[in-house]
Amino acid sequence: MSDQADESYHKLIEHFQEWFFGMPESEELIPLLKFRITPEEAELMSKLPFLTHTPEQLSAKLDVPVVELTEKLEALSKKGLIFRVEGSTSTRYAMVDSSWPNRTFGWIGKDSKEAREYAPLGNDYRQKAFGKTYLDYPTIGLRAVPIEKTVEDPTTIMPYEDVIKIVENMSFFTKTACPCKYSHNMDNRLDDCEHDLHVCLHFDTLGEYIVQNNLGVEITKEETLEILKKSADAGLVHGVSNYKEKVDTICNCCKCCCIFLDKLVKAPRGITPSNYLREIDEEKCVGCGICAKACPVDAIEMQEKKVVFTAEKCIGCGVCVHKCPQKALYLIRNDEEQDYPQDPKDFAFRALSERGHDPMETIKKNYWR
Repeated sequence: MSDQADESYHKLIEHFQEWFFGMPESEELIPLLKFRITPEEAELMSKLPFLTHTPEQLSAKLDVPVVELTEKLEALSKKGLIFRVEGSTSTRYAMVDSSWPNRTFGWIGKDSKEAREYAPLGNDYRQKAFGKTYLDYPTIGLRAVPIEKTVEDPTTIMPYEDVIKIVENMSFFTKTACPCKYSHNMDNRLDDCEHDLHVCLHFDTLGEYIVQNNLGVEITKEETLEILKKSADAGLVHGVSNYKEKVDTICNCCKCCCIFLDKLVKAPRGITPSNYLREIDEEKCVGCGICAKACPVDAIEMQEKKVVFTAEKCIGCGVCVHKCPQKALYLIRNDEEQDYPQDPKDFAFRALSERGHDPMETIKKNYWR
């Protein structure tokens, strides 16, 4: 591929750096982008704003005819490379953060020669570069939510901490494959994950986008709740979008695959904890060790049939409580409250500030009205 074509990818990387998460360089990065994005697509994406705009607004700024531009935007949307939202009066498009090319590649979850070539590069990039973007900043993309009925005093649970209430507030439900499990399973160097693949849940505007672009399937609220139940029984962590309002995703994460639970990205935690900590009734505990095996972050260990708990590692997910056959464990509210972003806008402002960007200047730059 020519130097000119490579320059388009470098422009795209620089563009990603202007938004939260960024896109750290590594030797795998350009080959990864070439798997998913043509030079022409990279050139266009490097010019798109991160806030939604109509084709007409984009056409005026980019000096590309509306019909021609719309065709290109639709193609990018169907590949899961830009965001598309159907408003009441118009369709709008926006550039996405740097996690999307990998996420959307994995959402479909189909085995293919391309996927098995892509996965080792993607996994190496995550380990060497992208995963480390979660180490140095306090605002992380997912937060843990306790499994239903694992909190000792339900009256302490806020609505944004209750996974069932989160689902009840949604109107459109979608499931996709888990990109982390998919990438793990497509990597011939790794043993397949034993857990169900199609356990990522998405809602409302994001869910509609996924279905419209054939990246996942619509399901019912009842099917959503059943996936949550089966995931809890399998020892998976409910990880939701890290804001109190307008949650659009519930991941069900395993410690063998998830980027947020991967040992590389624990600092000491790769996923934002819930406001709860595990507690134990010593009289009921028989020292079976099931909780230690179930804990996704190694916060529980067995030493001479004694349970040793490291509170600093605990994410308050309730997996150990749910799995304990003696009902000896429960979650109590932590004295130290987590400061969750209020909504996606608050999340973006925090993440941009932490990475040295001026949020207001960044928003102004991406506001093409």
